[in-house]
Amino acid sequence: MDGSEKRHDAGFFRLTDAEKTMVIELFTIRETPGGIEFYFRHFSPELKPWEEKEAYHLNLTKSESGVFRFDNPVVNQLKDAILTSVDGDTYISHGDITDADGKPKAIEVTYHRVK
Repeated sequence: MDGSEKRHDAGFFRLTDAEKTMVIELFTIRETPGGIEFYFRHFSPELKPWEEKEAYHLNLTKSESGVFRFDNPVVNQLKDAILTSVDGDTYISHGDITDADGKPKAIEVTYHRVK
């Protein structure tokens, strides 16, 4: 690599209850000429996408001391995502959303790296 290649990371999240998988989230974080971009999309266990048209796309707007803020450039349910690094294998994601009734809500998920 000569340094001109851009970096990207990918991963997934699986939400389960006591008996089954409820949702699967696939995500990528990519370095682009326009900055750092965070894409993610949700799927049913049968891999049917929850988002009607395309993946959520957020842009990195602030990075400081292990806290990364991504903002959504499009007006829809998800306004932002704030990723906080807890340690090398754990981070917390906080997202501000607007539900189908137009009411603001927040969601928080703790991600752990599986080795």
